[in-house]
Amino acid sequence: MIFKNLLRIVKSYKFHLIAIIYFEFLYLMKGYKGNKFNFRKDELMADDIPCPYYFLLKIKKTLAKNNFSKFLDLGCGSGRIIDFFNKNFSSKNFIGIEYYSSQYDYCKKIFKNEKNIEIFQADFTKSDFFKYNADCYFFNNPFKKNSEFIKFIEKTVNSSLNKKNILFIFVNFDKHLVENLKNIRCIDSYYVSPIKGYSICNLSEN
Repeated sequence: MIFKNLLRIVKSYKFHLIAIIYFEFLYLMKGYKGNKFNFRKDELMADDIPCPYYFLLKIKKTLAKNNFSKFLDLGCGSGRIIDFFNKNFSSKNFIGIEYYSSQYDYCKKIFKNEKNIEIFQADFTKSDFFKYNADCYFFNNPFKKNSEFIKFIEKTVNSSLNKKNILFIFVNFDKHLVENLKNIRCIDSYYVSPIKGYSICNLSEN
């Protein structure tokens, strides 16, 4: 089962696999955390597959040009995204919401000494995460069904329309699905295939 899933991941990144593997080993050797995989049989949530460092490096360049103060990772898994961006934007605040106990416990442990990081155990699809007043939302494809993603994102965007400078980062979603979301516009994107890559968006002025 694990081998089959890993083979599926390898095939999806195609010719970019060498660069992806290179940066995975590089940051593993540097001591970066959050490298756990978790393949689930959950009907709603997708497998917990950490966002490649290859993508995170590119995302970091765009974030450096767009001011944000509070970063919220919805479905933070083992904490790779928070660990990476905290090391690069240490003056910012980070929040992770994770439903599954094993990943939540792991994150609480590795971030216990980081005063600017908070980890909560909850189902973010049902929780009031707007109370944290984040201005940067990160989604590493936590949904198995596109219909659930669209429903959730439209609700999230509509609840943010009265705010300014809100960033949405979508990783490994269908590129065309993200491009057709209402009330947001893409400011940066990079894809190695139609479903592997990222889009960084903010609220549309329309």
